[in-house]
Amino acid sequence: MTNNTWIDDWFKKCEELELKPWEWDFKQSYIKEPIPKDKSHIELLLDYKSRKLKEIGICNVTKKAGRKADCDKEPFYIYQLLWRTDYESEPKPKLFLDRYNLLRGETMNSFITTFNHSKKLTFDSHITHKFETFAASTHCIGNFTVLPHWMNSGRYLFSQDYWDVTMYSLFEFLQPLGCWKQFVERYFLQPYVNNDEEWTVSEFWKGHFKGIGNYNRLKPQN
Repeated sequence: MTNNTWIDDWFKKCEELELKPWEWDFKQSYIKEPIPKDKSHIELLLDYKSRKLKEIGICNVTKKAGRKADCDKEPFYIYQLLWRTDYESEPKPKLFLDRYNLLRGETMNSFITTFNHSKKLTFDSHITHKFETFAASTHCIGNFTVLPHWMNSGRYLFSQDYWDVTMYSLFEFLQPLGCWKQFVERYFLQPYVNNDEEWTVSEFWKGHFKGIGNYNRLKPQN
């Protein structure tokens, strides 16, 4: 299968299920039947994290499920088309998914980190609706990117999987080299930068970057 064939089939499945491509939940890769529209997104995400999604589902590229399921590895052919992640004439997902491959799919904004921390906080009931929205978007194509393998595996230790913190570290490294704006444009990361001259990184909330180096302070305080 070529990247264009898989992507064409994926677009057809989106139409068939009456979903916009950016609404497609890649947890569908581990469920044979279409995800019920009344299914709680939070419940579905917790099932995924608990390794309960054990089927080879719709548009599954990796042929993995259960404890080996990894949503951000499923859009392999999209990454390959956008960013040339595989330079072979025919894409080979197995190579791309190998733990030693240089580039790997990555989920930018982690749901579970903030959700688990929220259990320690007191908030109004309307926040539950915001978590449903967050859970629904977590494993959609707009929350995926590719990173070098070492960064993919290691960024949690300093960022707690907050993408603005990861972006801030990349800004500090790339901006002095004069290639920050090219990086942002190449990987479609404009929503994460401010509309200023240097395209500085936008904090998720005021003072978030001051929490770097303190795991608890990186998480929401209220």
